[in-house]
Amino acid sequence: MYCHVNTGGLRGLESYIAQVEVDVSRGLPCFEMVGLLSSEVKEARERIRVALRNADVAVPAEKITVNISPAGIHKAGTAFDLPVALGIMAAQGLIAQERLDQVLIAGELGLDARVKPIRGVLPVVMEAARAGMGECLLPLENMKEGMLAGKIRVMGIESLEEASCYLCSDEGTRQQLWQDAVLRADRAAQEAMRETEGGRKECPDFSMVRGMEEAKFAAMVAAAGFHNMLLIGPPGAGKTMLARCLPGILPPLTEEERREISAIYSVAGKLEQGKLMESRPFVAPHHTVSVHALAGGGYIPRPGMVTLAHKGVLFLDEMAEFKRGTLDILRQPLEEGTIFLAKSGGNFVYPADFMLVAATNPCPCGYYPDRGRCRCTEGEIRRYLSRISGPLLDRIDIHCVARPVSVKRLWKKEEDTGEWSGSAMRQKVLAARERQDHRYAGSIIGVNGRLGAGEVVRYCRLGHAEQCFLEKIAQRLQYSARACHRILRVARTLADLEDVEEISDRHLSQAICFRQNDFFSAL
Repeated sequence: MYCHVNTGGLRGLESYIAQVEVDVSRGLPCFEMVGLLSSEVKEARERIRVALRNADVAVPAEKITVNISPAGIHKAGTAFDLPVALGIMAAQGLIAQERLDQVLIAGELGLDARVKPIRGVLPVVMEAARAGMGECLLPLENMKEGMLAGKIRVMGIESLEEASCYLCSDEGTRQQLWQDAVLRADRAAQEAMRETEGGRKECPDFSMVRGMEEAKFAAMVAAAGFHNMLLIGPPGAGKTMLARCLPGILPPLTEEERREISAIYSVAGKLEQGKLMESRPFVAPHHTVSVHALAGGGYIPRPGMVTLAHKGVLFLDEMAEFKRGTLDILRQPLEEGTIFLAKSGGNFVYPADFMLVAATNPCPCGYYPDRGRCRCTEGEIRRYLSRISGPLLDRIDIHCVARPVSVKRLWKKEEDTGEWSGSAMRQKVLAARERQDHRYAGSIIGVNGRLGAGEVVRYCRLGHAEQCFLEKIAQRLQYSARACHRILRVARTLADLEDVEEISDRHLSQAICFRQNDFFSAL
């Protein structure tokens, strides 16, 4: 007997509707699975066979053939276990085919017939809703996540027996079982929240950072325009602390951004149970990170750290300690907001529109240009910093020196509620973002830091005197056209922070200082 079950799969960050086709016919007893399957999908045969037996379902001593279509797409993961098991039951007449036609089913099976959670539930359920399906049958642990998609009924089950009972019940019983599952999923989510709350760290506030007014101002400009920023200074100056304060002054996520980021984290298996992302991502890889971990890797690549930082902050601490080849991976996403991955499984384009914040010491010992403490030679300093290539530096709008703070500043209290507190800085950032929202309404630009060459000419117009000033500086310092465009973007943000429309010489001078400071001049 033949039957089919609807399920969902992932190909990169995209989901698709798949069909599990099961045929049980006379012949030598065997269990074959086809459809361009990965090893973990093929291994499902033994899991399913044992799970069915432990659920008191007899596996027919006949030829069982399972095809997962579309056959041209590589299938990976364990989400096909449950639909295959239910398909075998339906092929034996234990479940009506009509009941399966408008239901999407996904889940991993244990040998004890319990249903285990899977990754990528949110985009799969969203695709099922778009396809017009009326219901999804998922592991209980994934129920809250699936319900985030809306517009479709999501049922959570804990075992193969529960799945069979639900599918074979009448509508009234199914409604009662669904309500019971919602209560169980809520309790499980609350318990998980209590377990994670103790280890969760709160975002530090800028009021905790004493002094460093120049660096704080640079951070505020970066947040207001979503500009990339490099902090350079000696050990202990506060570079890392300042970078970790940045998410606290960034604007809140829009509903569209929350769903987009949540779908990425769902595919990566990092989405908190039953909750859309509330805050912007802050991803801080170690300097030993591999190229594949940063960009995304695998036959069908999972999201890398540049994609996990989408619409948030990618923080590279000790940037000069990263391998140069690893850092140069960032060139394309910094320019285009996406990363292109060419793999044997196909070509993939993943979103990677992040704000790069980097911190580095100025030399191997960390104390240049203080020759009273630094013993590094000029050659050693250049070799150390040469790991950060010129093209990558050219894509970083703001370069800021983090200067050491005297011990006396640590005891001051008046800064807690001053203009450099997190709340005060956030208000200025939000006001600047409102100006940008109004200016770029109806376009895909959104922020000053993402202005293209044509948009810079349109939105960053200069008077004759300002044009002459920028041309003179660019000629003297040998700036590239890209560097000039980035100066104009930062100047546009500085004007927005002052709530003025015209870009003045003062804004241009400050933007130039962010690229040409004393430290880099000394080198």
